[in-house]
Amino acid sequence: MNRSFAARVADRSAVIAIVGLGYVGMPLAMAYARAGFCVVGFDVDEGRVEALRRGESHLMDVPRAAIQAHLSSGKFLPTADAKQLATADVIFVCVPTPFDRAKAPDLTFVESAARTIASVLRAQQLVLLESTTYPGTTEEVLIPIL
Repeated sequence: MNRSFAARVADRSAVIAIVGLGYVGMPLAMAYARAGFCVVGFDVDEGRVEALRRGESHLMDVPRAAIQAHLSSGKFLPTADAKQLATADVIFVCVPTPFDRAKAPDLTFVESAARTIASVLRAQQLVLLESTTYPGTTEEVLIPIL
């Protein structure tokens, strides 16, 4: 019998996935790994993923030692393989939302991330949008794609 979501969160056996390993995603990934969760860090930038696998940090706020410690403990798995997202109980979307010429958030990255997640989405996964955007983006953009 499957254990409840709440039980998996309580005992830290829930798997957390972070889509987008930039200024929002990497600190979030490190926080969950530090809290004892296994974290799948997904990014489409294969060079970034390879650097993370070597324990290198591309952000001043994320120390190399933290990445290396979580890699060594098996708590952090950087990947460019979307299939790994299927293992997650929770998926955070942490992709950029730059402004377009009209000063509205460009949701291209959110839409692309949603399509990637939709390709591996399974029942009982929680998907959360952590990208900076306008109210209603989850209902208007993310959910229809998922």
